[in-house]
Amino acid sequence: MKKLNFGTKLLLVLVSITAVSLSLMIYIISSNTFESLKNQSQEYVNEMAKSNALEIKNTLDKAVVISNTIANRYESAIEHNEKLSKEGTIKYLKEVLNQNKFLLGAWFTFEDGTLVYTKNDGSDKTNYYTKDGVFQPYVVRNSDGTFTIEASNDFSLESEWINKPYKNKEVSITEPYNYEIDGKNVLLTTVSSPVYYKGKFVGAVGVDFSLDFFNKKINEIKLFENGYGALFDNYGKFIAHPKPENIGKYIKDVTKNETILNAIEKSKNGEKNSYFAKNLKTGTDSYNYVYPIQFGDTKNYWTFIATAPESEYLSEASFIKNFSIIAGIVVLSIIIIVILISMRILNKNLTTIKDGLLGFFSFLNKEEKKAHLIELDSQDEFGQMAKVINENIKKTESLILQDNILIDDVKRVVDEVKAGYLDKRIEKSTQNESLEELKNNFNGMLEITKQNICIDINKVVSVLDSFGKLDFRPKIENDNGKVAVGINNLATIINKMLVENKTNGLTLDKSSNVLLANVDKLNLSSNEAAASLEETAAALEEVTSNVRNNTQNIAQMAKLSTEVTASASQGEKLAN
Repeated sequence: MKKLNFGTKLLLVLVSITAVSLSLMIYIISSNTFESLKNQSQEYVNEMAKSNALEIKNTLDKAVVISNTIANRYESAIEHNEKLSKEGTIKYLKEVLNQNKFLLGAWFTFEDGTLVYTKNDGSDKTNYYTKDGVFQPYVVRNSDGTFTIEASNDFSLESEWINKPYKNKEVSITEPYNYEIDGKNVLLTTVSSPVYYKGKFVGAVGVDFSLDFFNKKINEIKLFENGYGALFDNYGKFIAHPKPENIGKYIKDVTKNETILNAIEKSKNGEKNSYFAKNLKTGTDSYNYVYPIQFGDTKNYWTFIATAPESEYLSEASFIKNFSIIAGIVVLSIIIIVILISMRILNKNLTTIKDGLLGFFSFLNKEEKKAHLIELDSQDEFGQMAKVINENIKKTESLILQDNILIDDVKRVVDEVKAGYLDKRIEKSTQNESLEELKNNFNGMLEITKQNICIDINKVVSVLDSFGKLDFRPKIENDNGKVAVGINNLATIINKMLVENKTNGLTLDKSSNVLLANVDKLNLSSNEAAASLEETAAALEEVTSNVRNNTQNIAQMAKLSTEVTASASQGEKLAN
């Protein structure tokens, strides 16, 4: 990772963060969406089960109401010792069946058949009466809408449709059973109500309905593609199911799946519940919602189950989930492509800026003679960065060129000073404040040196060389430097001293001639000789004194020459 360049590192970081973030977002969104749609689909199945179960309950409640209404009619007649019309009864039962198409038959039976009706006197149809001559017709509606009337069985508590209301003391419903009607074997169930007189059970009335009515109605339910509804009575027997062979069978004889059996047991106790299991139609994994249907107020529950294959009720959720994943992958791919392109442009721009900076640093390090600008023409941050860098490169290049020109001028002046010319100055300028200040200080130093020493040290050296040869005539012309002026003054003093010495020599020569004349005269006279000797001694003493003075003046002149030479050497050092 350390060996990767910045662009690659940034690319990896961005792609990783983007991939992780987007993947997490896709997972959360798709999971939440999936769960939401799953819950919605399950709620749809639940509502479908509830609505159909309530419709079935409404039908059963109608049967209960009809049965109880018939029972109440007979109880009222018995209580008031009223004999009912046989034809009116037949007509009434037909009307009940006509108004309630789900009903197939209506009947009544009494332990004492004479409570409400008279016995057969031979004038009525025999099929209205039992073997004992009791008026007890069973009115059945045929498939073509006509009615068949036949005698009911004799009153017997062994008959389930009589025994149940007798034992339960309320409206009851029988287990489904097969009964031949209109030449066809029909699966029926009977709703029957007890009839009491003075608190004693005297008979039962009821209505029959074909369970095929529920089967057809439930098979009309459209629940996704292969979803379906199923109806079970309170005994766990199939009443309606898409597989006809299951109708009339107990659920425990069709499946041993404990999940299904437990769900139906809960429903028998009035508990709504749901479960996942392979359905009994296609064997596919399905969601099942169980809705209990109470028969009247008897605490007996039928069970309605709505079954939806998972692949179907979750199809929309799965589609949204898969779409979210695919869309996320597409978006992630687009983002990665955009990032790759952007990083490629970024790397290119960074490389261009890097190369430009490296070239500029090479220029700063004197490795190249000219700085190269960054060639990046864009309006983004990199373009602005390149523009700022280029402006600074131009400014820095200009400063460096000015500095180089100034330094070259300094070298020129230094060479002139080395050659002895103290009147040369640094003429070039720069925007570099430090170098500009150094230039001014250097020029100031040269000006002060020129004022203290001279303009041209070569002239001083030449004059001093002449002094070394005891030629004190040359002078430093057109120079107001203090050293130059001092040397010129020294030369003047020495020349004056030499003139005086010459005068003194001429005087001495003249005195020598006088001395010779006096010596000649000395021979003439000792007195004159003594006088002449005294005069000669005095003259010699004066000459000696003059020579001594000349010697001192020469020593002083040599000292001054040494000082001049030392000052010139110091000036040359300062110039260097």
